Amino acid sequence: MIYCANKNHPIQPMYFILTILLWVIMMAGCAQSPVSQTPSESVTEPPVVKASAPPQEPILRLETGMHTAGIFRISMDAAERYLATCSSDKTVRVWDVATGHLIRTLRPPIDQKEDGMLNAVAVSPDGRIIATGGWTGRNWGDSHSIYFFDLETGSLIRQITGIPSSINHLTFSADGRFLAVCLYGKKGIQAYETTNWSLRAWDNQFGDQSNGADFDTSGRMVTTSYDGYLRLYDSSFNRLATVVSPGGKQPLQVRFSPDGLMIAVGYKDTNKVDILSGKDLTLLYQPDVTGVSVSSELISVCWSTDGQFLYAAGRWTDSLGFNPIRKWSLAGKGSFTDQTASHNTIQDIHSLKNGGIIYGASDPAFGVFDSDGNRSLFVSSLTANFMDSRDFFHISPDGSAVRFCFEQKGKRPAQFSIPDRTLTLYSEYPPENPKIISPRISTFSLSITDWKNNYSPKLNGNQLKLKKYESSRSLAIALDNKSFLLGADWTLYRFDNNGNVIWKNSSPSVVRAVNITEDGLLAVVVIGDGTIRWYRMIDGKELLALFPHNDGRRWVLWTPFGYYAASPGAEDMIGWHRNNGADREADFFPCAQFRSIYARSDVIDKVLSPGMKPRPFVWPMKNPAANNRKLP
Repeated sequence: MIYCANKNHPIQPMYFILTILLWVIMMAGCAQSPVSQTPSESVTEPPVVKASAPPQEPILRLETGMHTAGIFRISMDAAERYLATCSSDKTVRVWDVATGHLIRTLRPPIDQKEDGMLNAVAVSPDGRIIATGGWTGRNWGDSHSIYFFDLETGSLIRQITGIPSSINHLTFSADGRFLAVCLYGKKGIQAYETTNWSLRAWDNQFGDQSNGADFDTSGRMVTTSYDGYLRLYDSSFNRLATVVSPGGKQPLQVRFSPDGLMIAVGYKDTNKVDILSGKDLTLLYQPDVTGVSVSSELISVCWSTDGQFLYAAGRWTDSLGFNPIRKWSLAGKGSFTDQTASHNTIQDIHSLKNGGIIYGASDPAFGVFDSDGNRSLFVSSLTANFMDSRDFFHISPDGSAVRFCFEQKGKRPAQFSIPDRTLTLYSEYPPENPKIISPRISTFSLSITDWKNNYSPKLNGNQLKLKKYESSRSLAIALDNKSFLLGADWTLYRFDNNGNVIWKNSSPSVVRAVNITEDGLLAVVVIGDGTIRWYRMIDGKELLALFPHNDGRRWVLWTPFGYYAASPGAEDMIGWHRNNGADREADFFPCAQFRSIYARSDVIDKVLSPGMKPRPFVWPMKNPAANNRKLP
């Protein structure tokens, strides 16, 4: 008898046999085109057909026990027992604040594209409910959704549909009566009553997306928007004041001081922090940002629980390459100290009752500082740090071997060979080798500029079209100069030599580096989730993915259909996400449970070979209950 993740739900042998027979019948119709197909510049994207429900077929996902993309927001209950973190990796994770131990992973419905990417999370003050949202539910409905999970059981117990755009931020009022929802585009901000989850107020008079909101203890609310305005509301959500943000044009996070008399604002487009009056939003003062470069962004702000200290952080690195959190005395008027916090952008900071703070970062990582500035807890990524990988990513001519670094600036170099199944660490980066291909970033035929960490990359002086607020990160030009790859925050693009999009793929995280094989048939890509992936150049179809664990020993290599090869102890790091409809939490099943079916090194050996047609496997499972474990 075969068992699912829920051990009380056996799969009957006859059902399993019938499913396998069905798979055999379907194999011929599910073949994938060979890699060696002649590239064509006329490939266009098919028309988008909206689904009526989340996809029923299982979706292969990476699972390491930690987020695989940056932690975007964090939230805690009032008692500070549980920390919830959300990420574009499409999960919410619940942690024990005291120990940093993972309690459970919450999985909303997702699809193969962007649906399920999470920008916002909020824990109700009583610790019973976790709300989350982002790009959620839009691909199978007419609107976005907010999902509500029971923290005790992990069950998806409610959703609010009809949200007019993706959700940037969620926060509960201090008494738990209201939930504020910051919206993308010009949709403004909504407030829902938690007694019946009805819409209590909606201010849609915004000129751009709403990014941040905070309540004071009396129920007043303050918001930010990329339209450059700050808005203050009373406890009935009537607008009290609207002012142009003094420190920058793109205010992001905003926080009331504990007594509600002051408001701190962090910005996306400047290194300044503003302290405003909690009464009318007039500027009171700006803390000292000496040593914070003008190109930095102090997006995250936070007050200590007694209001004596102010904290700010964001996209700002010190001389050693770390991202610190600045702490000012005298509520931001006094001297400062910088506390080394993480390797990547600090996205969110919250105060703790003991005088310390807890923060989330893009590594992904989260940590705790005590009131004396000592870091008492740090839970870091299990993935390679692929930031700044462009100069340290090389491939063999046929793409079967890759060189990369586990850390920034060429540290901990490594090589993986698909044919040999070997992950090799080097004490220093290997010398140049004529048989190893570097990304081609310049040519006389094409002038591609402003593509490094820039919102406006250009081809021959003309701006290339990316998604709004998406930054370009990496470039590789094909040897025939007829097309090029551009890696960006959420997307992998292939452009022709006139700047037209041939295809684009949603990426699970930032596309840090791109490369093209010598024959021009394969794109090999470094992703911020710690994976290296192989795509067909003709149409962008993914063929293979590699996850090298940050320990430098374990690795798993898999196809989109779940056939895999893995080092000892690594096969549980991928598995199947299975949706159970639009209004229920999803299940997750490690591939190791089906080792006899999916562990197929013979498929891996041939997947990049010309003429190979890997076939999908039909899911041999019923629909088990899951995520029903009680909290310890």
